Amino acid sequence: MNQDLQNQVCIVTGGNSGVGLMTAVGLAKAGCHVFIACRSISKATKAVDYIRQVSGNKNVEFLPLNLASLDSVRQFVDLFVARQLPLHILVNNAGIFNQRGITQEGFELIWGTNYLGHFLLTYLLLEKLKSSAFSKIIMVASDLALKPKTIPWNLLVKKTSLNFLELYSVSKLCLLLLTTELTRKLENTNVTVNPVHPGFVQSNITIWHSLSKYLGLGISPEKCANSTLFCAQSSQLKEISGKFFDSQTQEIHLPKIATDIDLAKQLWERSLLWSGCQNTTINETINYDNYSGISGPYTLKLDSQEIGQITKTIFAEILPKPPGKLLFLRFLNFLWKLKLGSAFLLLVKIWKQEFHMERHLDSPKIWKICQDEKLLAKLQEYLGEKLVLWRSELWVNYPAKQLIPLWHRDSYPKLLSGVGKTINVYIALTEVNKFNGFEFIPNAKKDHNLSVKITDPFSGNNFFEVTEKLAENSVPVILKPGQFVMFTDELIHRSVCNTSGKVRLSLTLRVTQPSVEVLPNYNPNYQQSVLLS
Repeated sequence: MNQDLQNQVCIVTGGNSGVGLMTAVGLAKAGCHVFIACRSISKATKAVDYIRQVSGNKNVEFLPLNLASLDSVRQFVDLFVARQLPLHILVNNAGIFNQRGITQEGFELIWGTNYLGHFLLTYLLLEKLKSSAFSKIIMVASDLALKPKTIPWNLLVKKTSLNFLELYSVSKLCLLLLTTELTRKLENTNVTVNPVHPGFVQSNITIWHSLSKYLGLGISPEKCANSTLFCAQSSQLKEISGKFFDSQTQEIHLPKIATDIDLAKQLWERSLLWSGCQNTTINETINYDNYSGISGPYTLKLDSQEIGQITKTIFAEILPKPPGKLLFLRFLNFLWKLKLGSAFLLLVKIWKQEFHMERHLDSPKIWKICQDEKLLAKLQEYLGEKLVLWRSELWVNYPAKQLIPLWHRDSYPKLLSGVGKTINVYIALTEVNKFNGFEFIPNAKKDHNLSVKITDPFSGNNFFEVTEKLAENSVPVILKPGQFVMFTDELIHRSVCNTSGKVRLSLTLRVTQPSVEVLPNYNPNYQQSVLLS
């Protein structure tokens, strides 16, 4: 006998098409208040109208959700929670199969969408599910989840590799492991979690799925939704958790890897870190004037709204679009002067689509920051009236990434010559905290007894061996958007692995006096120094 679902509140991700749409129809017919969650407003509007018409249930709504953006997941949860409704059924259905790229936060696109987005959604809604119990979480997985023998952690923080099928399988295995961990954590809470394999569905997920119905292959979305609706409606499963069901509602035996408690815990902990589900609210402020080699924090004259607009422009227009003319002319110059090493580095940057360096001349937005009155005033206090900007760098630190993990000083003996002072300015364009920024060893003088681990052959920068005991004394840099610190080449520092769940963007300016010469040898820059004031 089916459980009475009248007036129960449900969320179905990807409820605008395929299995998700048919699941939403089935739940609406059962009398549920259904929220479909997807990216496209136009598709969602059509889906809502269709579900209402077919089911005769007017309690069908749409809330925007892009699972490839952790910020979008948080916004979705905020919108839902603001409705002050219970949540009885969460169907994690949405997924992609063969798309390539990275998520907004820099994770592999298939895994980040199919698994990590759903992890964060589920995690943020757990308390709501507990308070609404009896409640159910349904994971739409796949029989391909049974194939992986391990989790290739290194591939999850990179752009999609050629073998997208492996990543799809891993994303579905991770949903099974999430089920294993949630089953353990939700014991005695009256919240159950069960995954389903809907079968080879005649959907639009790939061209082959779309053609399958014409070839007499696969199962219709209506039939594929049977297993999901079975888990949602069957009174037999009221207290059953951790079972994997196929399209015929028969239990599928889970392989050992999918029920590995240690692996499930490891995935859970990594997911918490990578999605920023730690206490990352930083209220403290640090006066860096108390430390040698660093000062601040200071605040730009630009207000938070201006900084926000500049940040949006950087992500949308500056980072993904190379300054083509400048790059081409610089490459020709390298070849003409037989600077083959610099030419090679430039080609590598073009191939990797990394154009973070030297954006002060080709970008009016960056130049606007460089000309900020309060910034210039602080620089002139240290360097004098004339300021030479010889290098500028945009640093984007994605979750689970660590930009420069080695302890180092920003000293460039192969790039600079002459007598004079230099200073480095680190400007926060998004929030910088101890979970995503950089840290330094306080009061570490140049005569500190540190051994050199490796030397950068292009800049001459030394990277140091630092003991764990010394590293324990490190101090994090904590800044709000629009704040900055200045530091000298005495400062020993490194970036931290980003566990904030958000992308961190900062701008570093290298400024010196006119008496210091910028050397051409081994210099990967493609722009000349410029006078700031």
